[in-house]
Amino acid sequence: MKRSRVSFDSKEANVASSESVEDVARRVLFSDTLTEKLRPAEGRPVLPEDGKAPSEDFTGVTPGRPAELRLAKGDRTRPPLPKAPSLVNDESRGILLHFFANHELLAAELMALALLKFPDAPGAFRSGLADTLKEEQRHARWYIGRMKECGVAFGQYPANRFFWDAVSTMETPLDYVSRLSLTFEQANLDYSRHYARVLEEAGDEESAAILRRVHEDEISHVGYGLRWFRRWKNEGDSDWTALEKQLSFPLSPSRAKGPQASFSAEGRHRAGFDEDYIKKLSLFERSKGRTPNVFHFNPEAENRIAALPAAYDPPARIASVVEDLEILPAFLARQDDVVLMRRPPSLEHLERLKASGFTLPEFVALDARGRLAKDGLLSRRKVHEVRPWAKAPDLPERFSDLVSRCTGRSPLAKWESTDEKLFSKAHQAETFRHWMGLSFLCRSAADLAVGAEELLERGHENGLLKQPFSTAGGGNRKVALRETIATMDSKRSDPVAVKGGILLEPLHDRVFDFSVQYSVDGDEIQFLGPVEQLIAPSGGYRGSVCVNKFCQGMDPELARFLMNEALPTYRKEGALATSVREWAAAAGYAGPLGVDAYVYRDRDGGLRHRPICEINVRYTMGRVAMEIRRQIAPGHALKFEILKATQRESFPAPLLDDSGKIRGGALVLNEVRAGSRFAAQITVAEDRRELQATPDSLGENRK
Repeated sequence: MKRSRVSFDSKEANVASSESVEDVARRVLFSDTLTEKLRPAEGRPVLPEDGKAPSEDFTGVTPGRPAELRLAKGDRTRPPLPKAPSLVNDESRGILLHFFANHELLAAELMALALLKFPDAPGAFRSGLADTLKEEQRHARWYIGRMKECGVAFGQYPANRFFWDAVSTMETPLDYVSRLSLTFEQANLDYSRHYARVLEEAGDEESAAILRRVHEDEISHVGYGLRWFRRWKNEGDSDWTALEKQLSFPLSPSRAKGPQASFSAEGRHRAGFDEDYIKKLSLFERSKGRTPNVFHFNPEAENRIAALPAAYDPPARIASVVEDLEILPAFLARQDDVVLMRRPPSLEHLERLKASGFTLPEFVALDARGRLAKDGLLSRRKVHEVRPWAKAPDLPERFSDLVSRCTGRSPLAKWESTDEKLFSKAHQAETFRHWMGLSFLCRSAADLAVGAEELLERGHENGLLKQPFSTAGGGNRKVALRETIATMDSKRSDPVAVKGGILLEPLHDRVFDFSVQYSVDGDEIQFLGPVEQLIAPSGGYRGSVCVNKFCQGMDPELARFLMNEALPTYRKEGALATSVREWAAAAGYAGPLGVDAYVYRDRDGGLRHRPICEINVRYTMGRVAMEIRRQIAPGHALKFEILKATQRESFPAPLLDDSGKIRGGALVLNEVRAGSRFAAQITVAEDRRELQATPDSLGENRK
């Protein structure tokens, strides 16, 4: 490894220069030699009088550069940014420093452009900008000298132009400080700190020393930008609100920070930011380039379908489910995605989730009617897909503008009357009779009596009535078959006076409930895996359990039955998955899909398998649990439950392993506020057996 002693040249004396600020700016911006671009002014450049109007149009200008450093247009392949393990190698460090040197050169060129574009800006602003430009030149020289010692020449690799494209279109000095000072330079507070540590660990103290010095200079650069930003922003807006408003895609506050582990709160304090801004930036997430998917929680979809053609006004209890648990799609989303919420979580709650290792998406507030604000940032952005919890008849109109800007598939484009069949348990019972077994669709009291008599003849004493449109056992009712027949009045139809009739099924002695998660898209079906389901005595969903090995820790008899008899039924190439895929494709459905199933004991005590209990063409709580499993330490078990808010248990805070995964404790995922009725809680233990029993939750919790 080559080593040298880094010499930091001192700041130039504060004496008059023979060059004006405009002379320096033109030389830095348009010179095609690196020597001239990085040559500092000899002393302090002469400033013209305040108020000079722009005399030249710099729209579309690009910086002059030597041929080998011209900004890449995508036809030259840049090497990837080196990872920490490779930085023990001279060439890898040289490549890393090449990235940094180009960024510093771009910053100097953009500052020169700002000086030329805004000659009418206050003299103090231009003077400070000229001083900052000089420091950027110095940073570039440090990097170039050090990379040369690592065997890499500046210009050896293509030069990224993103900084230039994002900032050079600035129209006002406020644009400049927002985009460069408070975005890219602020992010360098973290990147310089991060790579100083990484390079020091790799044994390169010389490069680390440069980055530590750059970090100190960037604090003053950001502080300079912040002072002018506060002078020019809307007086009534906080720093945070004003920056969010000022930045336009692809820039956002997410570009104003680097790696979260190296987030420099101390550097931002020194630059002048207040605690509120620093906390909000630390927790803020927005896509830095990938077109986001937009998630929305609407677990009441089946209820809306059942109400058609009438409008649906959810009762208070269902409205509470929607409001209390609307954060759950955040655990389906990725960091660059967006989750729509009526009440986004507080900063304190986001801090709790982040402290538990969760990488969170961006949260966007809906208005009181559950619609997007017309002037919000999301109203001006392209999105990839809109991914609601479930397709529903009210969504196309509510999010019509969002749907029109989808670049990918959108399940919301239009609601067809035929879409009802996807959600109808009656339709599923007819279509998948081979997999579902006995299930009688009863449209009258007479139908119900016939079904009950047939079940009695087959040896069943009890039955289960299921509404065709419901979730998580909502509206299910257990009945004694003989009593049902004896009390049935053929003139009354109350038991079946629901849309589409009612289903009558045998009430099995269920010993194990599970769901199998798929994703379907046309001719493709992706098998995601099984999840144990916890079902309350009333038949409603209570929770899910996920473990690395599905049958680990189970009763041996049940484990053997599942492995040998039940689970092979759901393989991707099997007849059941093929039937489900073809059914979904015929209806034009693509997206998440869950198959509920269970194991039960027959009259002789033997284990039997019901391959399909119902099909959920939507996201499910089981899918949420499966996605949360990514944050659980290897070899550990997860229990995900929906509880009454008053039943949530007190556990130790989540315990994290060395890689930041949860290895123990519990966490409430949603923010329980005054008046909240439900809590989504996760508990983590070493194995299934150690997961403590949980108090029964409401039988009709939305699934």
